[in-house]
Amino acid sequence: MFDFDALIDRGNTGSIKWDARTKLFKNPDVIPMWVADMDFQSPPQVNETLLQRARYGIYGYTEVSERYLEQIRSWMQRRYDWP
Repeated sequence: MFDFDALIDRGNTGSIKWDARTKLFKNPDVIPMWVADMDFQSPPQVNETLLQRARYGIYGYTEVSERYLEQIRSWMQRRYDWP
């Protein structure tokens, strides 16, 4: 399981969500709920998958695997009770 509760200070990192508050709203205390920007670190599995793709060095389109489709079907069935 991944810790999504760890607080990450994203101030002064170029984050539009946090660093543009004063410029956009003239108030650094505005709670930035206007942009879908996550404030948690990516899980290690996501980072490793991205690194594997980057090491490969080719970013063209790929086919969707049967395993991927099975996972989507399974999730939709569990989430929405789809057949």
